[in-house]
Amino acid sequence: MPFMPRTRLINPRLGTYYGIFASLLLAVLLLTLMFEQLGTSDAILRGLMFAVPVLLYGTFGIAGTSQDHLDFYAAGRRIPSFFSGLVLAVTALGGIGIVALTGTVFLIGTDGFSLLLGWISGLVFMAVLLVPFLRKFGAYTLPSYLGARFESPLLRLTAAAILAIPVLLVVVAEIRIGAFLASQLLSQSEGLMVVVVTALAVAFVAGGGMRSLTWSTAAKAIAVMLALAIPITIVSLLIANLPLPQLTHGNLLRSVARIELSRGAPTVIATSMLFEMPGSGLEPLAKRYLQSFGQIGNWAFSLTTVVIMAGIAGSPALLARAGTTSSVYQARKSMGWAVLIMGLVLMTLASSAAFLRGFVVEQVVGSGGGQLPIWFQNLQQLGLASVESKSATVTLAGVSFRRDAALFALPMAAGLPVSLTYLTLAGGLAAALAAISAGLTCLGGILAEDVLAAPRGAVTNDQSRIMTGRIGIGIAAAVAAAISWLPADPLQLAMWGLAISASASFPVLVLSVLWKRLNVWGALAALTGGF
Repeated sequence: MPFMPRTRLINPRLGTYYGIFASLLLAVLLLTLMFEQLGTSDAILRGLMFAVPVLLYGTFGIAGTSQDHLDFYAAGRRIPSFFSGLVLAVTALGGIGIVALTGTVFLIGTDGFSLLLGWISGLVFMAVLLVPFLRKFGAYTLPSYLGARFESPLLRLTAAAILAIPVLLVVVAEIRIGAFLASQLLSQSEGLMVVVVTALAVAFVAGGGMRSLTWSTAAKAIAVMLALAIPITIVSLLIANLPLPQLTHGNLLRSVARIELSRGAPTVIATSMLFEMPGSGLEPLAKRYLQSFGQIGNWAFSLTTVVIMAGIAGSPALLARAGTTSSVYQARKSMGWAVLIMGLVLMTLASSAAFLRGFVVEQVVGSGGGQLPIWFQNLQQLGLASVESKSATVTLAGVSFRRDAALFALPMAAGLPVSLTYLTLAGGLAAALAAISAGLTCLGGILAEDVLAAPRGAVTNDQSRIMTGRIGIGIAAAVAAAISWLPADPLQLAMWGLAISASASFPVLVLSVLWKRLNVWGALAALTGGF
């Protein structure tokens, strides 16, 4: 009797294809390093590090083009668990998680762990409470699930209107962080990069919807992993002689604590409900790295973790991935992979923040204002860092950093080739593009399936459903890009989105799964009251 596999993969050569992709990225990095040593123009180096990965992402997105509505809205329900988990982890982090969280931990130390704990706990709660049941139900969007669960078109439309708002806020935040990274990489204005980043995100998913999103985001996830791992591993080798930054930065933190104590770094005690997060501008290093509850109080720390946890677990854009695996069992496995991958990434980001803090404390704090290291002077010229005085001795509180520059400032502080700085920028941009594409796909699906098509029964065939979905993605992209021109802090926008998702989406979803007596009016009350 021939052996029949339990699930059919899309292509048995997926590992080969993505191995080739990773090899091409490494080849581009080596080529850029060689060009840098040969004195090639800086513009060419920047262009290579931007254009080649984008073309490769686009290749995967175009290859995922489909005219089948199941492919467009659920990737054919046959994504392997590892790839689904990889895509979910990187999408959940996005550019905000990769860039802003690193800068937050660097600036406020262990107080920033409230964000890291919330992000990883959100995936755990999603895996336990929601994903298996949503995969079993099989709806494409959360409003579709709620409408079918309670047999109410009114609830479906209400959920579509409310749940689109947190997704839109997160998309706008990711566009802003992506535009900032692209402007640093290409030396162009952020306004122009808003248009470029949004157009790229649409191009990656317009052809195949969720299918194109899955395979292009898997490529972006590999790029993110390489961009994070290569520079920090080199720094760990230089400092600790071990290529394991997650395990070696502990000794550095003890050294940082001693230096901060010897140089009179302030001890700040926060009230229990104080919540002071660093903004997107220049922010001072106001407290010691290892001191807890200095800018976030103890009660605020716990509440922040819980809110972000519920926001991640109830995110409509992330829960849309529940339907892409072949079975409930595969959905559970994919969540296990997602938690593992996100945990490794968050540990790496914490290591990056700790290493950069060590460079600042050892080389900048305590030095004369006119004797700053070259890398810090370069950051000053770019407007990404500053000191309070150029003549007196620099104190810890006198050093200011732009939060979103901390991640790519580490290769500069370590004296690594500039190509590695561009690699880090390209990795952060890839994470932002992944989150933008996921948000736009979710918004397009909600607009097409829950607002335009289903309530009226106007769309019945595959071609019309897919065209409506593409139109929805385009409308969502135009609205998000227009809002992104307004000045706002990306991390604050993302936290607003997560807070709304935590209050409006998470409770009604959990109750709909666990409480059979919940009726449509209770669901409406939970949804609108939470919002």
